[in-house]
Amino acid sequence: GQTYKVMRPPYKLLFLVLLLSYDVVESKRSVRRKKKHANARLKNKTKIYRDYNWAHSQTDVNWRSILSLTKKPTNKVRCTIFCRSGYHLQILPTGLVRGTLDQRSKYIHFEMQSFGPSLVKLKSVATGRYLSMKRDGALRTTKHLRSRETIFQEIHELNAFHSYASHRYFMQNPHDMLVAIKRNGQIKRATKTKPGQTATQFLVIKSK
Repeated sequence: GQTYKVMRPPYKLLFLVLLLSYDVVESKRSVRRKKKHANARLKNKTKIYRDYNWAHSQTDVNWRSILSLTKKPTNKVRCTIFCRSGYHLQILPTGLVRGTLDQRSKYIHFEMQSFGPSLVKLKSVATGRYLSMKRDGALRTTKHLRSRETIFQEIHELNAFHSYASHRYFMQNPHDMLVAIKRNGQIKRATKTKPGQTATQFLVIKSK
């Protein structure tokens, strides 16, 4: 009689096919997961950007205010700036702005430069850096004299104290973003300040 050869199923081939199919499915799932996470992150960032209370630029509302600035300071005064919260304003060599209790620190001395009616710039005598305020209300420093972020409106309070507001940025009304030192000596973000707060009031002590 005739003999028949039994054909074995190609197990190895089937295994490779199944493995490739699994990889394809997992790859598609991974792509979908990554796309989902990316969309979630984008949505979250968009919400943060939309909800953040961004400051306005003074020039957006009144560009003529820039014309009142003089090109060179009309007056210069050496002084220290003492906050009602109990700290002297200082600018460190690294550019860090904060308050200090050290009355002997050379970093508390400023040259206040006048550039128009109640418009001043505060230059650190020791570091040569100018105090500046960013759009997010953070206090920074720069050596660029012409930066408009270094211009502050000096506001004379009824109690003999002074407040210093950004001349370029504001939240609701012009000059409502103020320089402030908290009770722990840290700088308070200007977007969280309000006129009349202890942290925003300063005494200008002229140097001899």
